[in-house]
Amino acid sequence: MTRTDMTVGEVREALRRKIELRWSEHQAEMLRSSAAELFSRAGEIAAAQLCHEQLTEYLDCYAIEDLEYLLRFEDPLAIVRDRWASRQEFDPSHEFKEMLTELQDEQTLERDYPLDVDWTPERSGPFLC
Repeated sequence: MTRTDMTVGEVREALRRKIELRWSEHQAEMLRSSAAELFSRAGEIAAAQLCHEQLTEYLDCYAIEDLEYLLRFEDPLAIVRDRWASRQEFDPSHEFKEMLTELQDEQTLERDYPLDVDWTPERSGPFLC
């Protein structure tokens, strides 16, 4: 069936079915994975879940031309997942350093978290970085 033969509703339903099939396959693959592998692929899993949700629950919100384009591919979920995941990549090291400095500067954690009674600053080792 070509696009000219399909209504807008049929295009959306065809893509929804394809996405659901690929999501089921993705879930089955993840269930065969070890716990360590699942942890290492957490970003990919989160991206796939978000994309699955967007392309099934909110499919009516997207332009039909965009959906038709995805429909031509064997695994549109993988395409959208991979692109979404690549947009989420960033180097958090600068923000992490700032956060650590803020924690130390605030000096308010002692009232919210238990202290390690066996650790004192005199027993600490040299800085690593």
